[in-house]
Amino acid sequence: MTEENIDDRLWRGETLETRAAGRRRQLLDAGYRLMGDGGSAAVTMRAVVREAELSPRYFYESFANTDELIVAVYDHCNAQLAEALAGALLGGAEDLDGLIRAAVTEASSFFLAESARVQILVREPLSNTMLGSRRIGGAQELLGPLMLLLEAEAPGAGAVDEGRLKLAVSSLSGSFTFLILDWLDGRLEASQEQLVEHATRLARFEIEAVLG
Repeated sequence: MTEENIDDRLWRGETLETRAAGRRRQLLDAGYRLMGDGGSAAVTMRAVVREAELSPRYFYESFANTDELIVAVYDHCNAQLAEALAGALLGGAEDLDGLIRAAVTEASSFFLAESARVQILVREPLSNTMLGSRRIGGAQELLGPLMLLLEAEAPGAGAVDEGRLKLAVSSLSGSFTFLILDWLDGRLEASQEQLVEHATRLARFEIEAVLG
């Protein structure tokens, strides 16, 4: 049975767009597994189509090259983290420390759940220039809303200065990156609760500097 016939059997009755979206999902999932295990260097076109069980022509249906797929995998993981953090921030914490602690707890649990997320979002940007640049924008997307929410929640807070906000986001992103790596790699003997409390203090310091 040819690949086209298999496709007809599996996706009969669905539109071409739906079938293409399904194949793109397969490629993203394959890229996630490969990148999560072996980093971005493992994401070759041949490895991806083999992992996804698709022919090369379907790869080029969705992505111009493997760099485009790598960025898509990174962005998807970052969006998942952002969604998790948004849920934590809306969880009903009543004060500044509670909001920060909820976000940090959710982030640490997010990375504990799947080691591939650590590889993709934390390790890879340290060695991959393309993802390193992506990390800065991603950190602003993740931490910016937190800062703005805290501006509204913190009693007597002034308006957030954009320059200060960018400095704080960069500082926290760098601190959290190495903190989570040292913890997960066993170089820090600390419980998750201890990690969260320390990270909360770090974040509070930066946030208070931004809020003035």
